[in-house]
Amino acid sequence: MTKTALIVIDVQNYFINEHTKNIPEKIAQFIGKNKFDFVLFTKFVNHEGSNYFKLLNWKKCLGSPDTDIHPALEKFVNESNLFEKTSYSIFKSRKLVDFLEQNKITKLYLCGIDIDACVLASSFEAFDFGYDVEVLADLSLSHSGKQLDNAALEIIKKNLAKKEFAAKEQNQL
Repeated sequence: MTKTALIVIDVQNYFINEHTKNIPEKIAQFIGKNKFDFVLFTKFVNHEGSNYFKLLNWKKCLGSPDTDIHPALEKFVNESNLFEKTSYSIFKSRKLVDFLEQNKITKLYLCGIDIDACVLASSFEAFDFGYDVEVLADLSLSHSGKQLDNAALEIIKKNLAKKEFAAKEQNQL
């Protein structure tokens, strides 16, 4: 029997702007209308020793309120389904990897922010680790805008899509 998980990646205050402002509520509605064995959340937390801080000179997301999950999704989040990460890919979180393994999850649906970075990196690693993975295009955006949304979707389509594009409309699940 296939066990499924929806993983909502980095829908936190810092990444909400004019490009992503509607995504938290869309994801909340999607969660309310669909059934998964597990709904999991990740949040990115930067730190002074990271390459983001040292090499990219990016000094954001060091703590609250930047790292807080968006209020539209708070009601779905608890201590057991929230996984902190310090890198692009969700698979660098040992706690998340252990959770997936312990619960024998084989099918992953990924959505969130940024499709051009964290969602993309996570989708590749999910594939490499042997998961059946789908990126939910309607629920994944870049906080940098449409150009990067489109570029990421093309990369996903080329490298991860099955016979038909795996990034399905949200109402087809």
